[in-house]
Amino acid sequence: ASRLPVIAIYSIYQILMNNVTRYQAKKLQPLRSHLAPDMRSGAIGDIEVTGGTGEYFEAVEIKHNIPINAVIIEDAYHKFKDTPITRYYLLTTAEPNIESGEEDKVRAAIAEIRKEHGCEIIVNGIIPSLKYYLRLLPNPIKFIERYTNNLNLEFSKTTEIKKQHLAEWERIIKELKTQFQWSNNDDTPTLC
Repeated sequence: ASRLPVIAIYSIYQILMNNVTRYQAKKLQPLRSHLAPDMRSGAIGDIEVTGGTGEYFEAVEIKHNIPINAVIIEDAYHKFKDTPITRYYLLTTAEPNIESGEEDKVRAAIAEIRKEHGCEIIVNGIIPSLKYYLRLLPNPIKFIERYTNNLNLEFSKTTEIKKQHLAEWERIIKELKTQFQWSNNDDTPTLC
């Protein structure tokens, strides 16, 4: 299940890359195996965007059921401190997003890294982030199509996506189509 939010955010980025000027002339790197540790693979995040000459521009690290704390912020910084990256997202499926009692430490760590390195670190939840990104898309239905394609691709390449994930996603799609009177040929669903 920890791979599903990574694929969701990656699917959004695939669409944003062509529709948001921030990403003009930038490249979304292919997803790496979720099973390989970042330190061994040389990755700085689960999702990486590079500039025209291959330097890191932006990255996203996604945690599943783990609230963000100061230690996670520091671990992330060790991954990117030697790069010119401008923005680093730490997203989590956990609620609350920041570990209880760690709010001040997290803010302090983010401020210190911004002062020392210049990188903006953004901590947020997966669902609020997805809602925000969906509002930026010219056609949010494209996200559903892209996510479906990426799930199927990951299923064919790795063992991280299971048949039950695909079956549940298919059930959700059928429910959405019924609820919004939406067909594959109709890009503009309407609420019943």
